Amino acid sequence: MSSTRRWFTPYPFEIYIWPVALLSVLALRLWGLNLDWSTAVYIFRPFLRLAPKLLALGIVLQLAYHGVGALRERSPTPTKDYLRAIVHPGWIVLWLRMYLAYMLLNYVYSWVKVSIPLVNYRLWDAELWVVDRLLHLGFSPSVFLVELAKGTPLLWLLDAWYGLWIETVVWTIAFFACASQARLRRSFLLSCCLLWSIGAWLYMAVPALGPCYTDAEVFAEAMPEMPSAEGGQEALWQNYQQVLKGREGPLRRFNPTRGVAALPSLHVGAHLLFALWCRRFARPLYLVFLIGTALTFLGSVVTGWHYAVDGYIGAALALGSYWLACRLDPPDEGEPEGPPAAADSAADVAERA
Repeated sequence: MSSTRRWFTPYPFEIYIWPVALLSVLALRLWGLNLDWSTAVYIFRPFLRLAPKLLALGIVLQLAYHGVGALRERSPTPTKDYLRAIVHPGWIVLWLRMYLAYMLLNYVYSWVKVSIPLVNYRLWDAELWVVDRLLHLGFSPSVFLVELAKGTPLLWLLDAWYGLWIETVVWTIAFFACASQARLRRSFLLSCCLLWSIGAWLYMAVPALGPCYTDAEVFAEAMPEMPSAEGGQEALWQNYQQVLKGREGPLRRFNPTRGVAALPSLHVGAHLLFALWCRRFARPLYLVFLIGTALTFLGSVVTGWHYAVDGYIGAALALGSYWLACRLDPPDEGEPEGPPAAADSAADVAERA
């Protein structure tokens, strides 16, 4: 197969996300939501403006990573190999295709999540609170962690870390999307598509607001010590109230990127998914993301955004997404873990993939 033809052969992440996007739109329209072209423009327009910045960010992060590898090896080879890989036309074409799929994923995730109160009125918060206690020998993790951390620097730390979640996700996706190994990039994005799209529809299947809204008294004393959570929860609650008005009439002045849902915790799921990929292809970052996942789980509970069971299910979804992506589009086992070796340059890997 010629290189040009290979650039435009559908990859598993495209074969997956395009039908998911189409079926999601059809399902929401059948439920009475008026998803027209303007809903796509709302999501795509800011992403298109961000594309050059995210591409530059990913390349800079990769250069920094390869630069550390070059210093460790006392050789410029890792950096030179990476620079040869990213000027290959196939590398650029794949990045553009991945970015389009990433925009579709965000479209599906945002509109499915924000539409939950207009489609499924049933809330499962009471049941999830009971499940949390059953799983923890009769104790509520929410109550326990808040009482444990209240009045200590730990509460501020967890709130601050949890508030950086979007930044950590953007930086990590940009980093892996700009890797030199084509199969790694494809498989990584497929796992992200699986995690966020399945997670969005789990939100729809088991709607829950989260303990910060249904059991606010548990967090009332500690909330002044968590400014990030307090501000975010207020913003999402106001948007949720606006969406609820759509049950009686047309929707006006709401933000589709501010949906409210608890089960599963994709905050925990995303960080664990990134840890799994780092363990395989960026080993020096593995421990960072493993610790980050633990802090994210604790932060999700202590701030009231999630029940503990949300984190467990989010972690299970991450493991399943990683496992499935590695089998549907397996990353090349011959690719090096970390900066490519001189004997097998990144440009050669990009050409073979």
